[in-house]
Amino acid sequence: MGKAKTFAAKLAHESSTEGKVICPVCNTELKKLKIITNKKKGSGSWSPKYEYVRVCKCNENDLLAGKKL
Repeated sequence: MGKAKTFAAKLAHESSTEGKVICPVCNTELKKLKIITNKKKGSGSWSPKYEYVRVCKCNENDLLAGKKL
């Protein structure tokens, strides 16, 4: 069983910026979002298209509303 983290260790992990990508415009962390859209094949059938995009406060509302797919 894993070692239980202390509260101080959890705070240190959350506040570290190592490996995180920060948006230069809004200064928040960019998070990955998986978008699944329908793609029509040549034979007339549909298949899902998986795409990962980076989301921050700048483009969050547009992406979740479906404006920039």
